[in-house]
Amino acid sequence: MMVAAARYYYHTPQSKAYYDKKRAEGKKHNQAVRSLARHLSRVIWSLVKNNRLYEKHLNWDKSA
Repeated sequence: MMVAAARYYYHTPQSKAYYDKKRAEGKKHNQAVRSLARHLSRVIWSLVKNNRLYEKHLNWDKSA
């Protein structure tokens, strides 16, 4: 999961923003990647629990 999260944030703007936020909070690289992996796990669990599909929004806007 850690390797997947580490690779995922390179390719997804939302994950990169989350990673950068954690780094700005003072977390080291591995701590930020673990936080991202934990966040992604919660998202996946929520999707499974609610029987929903993942929708990747390319034009993600934080204000929306």
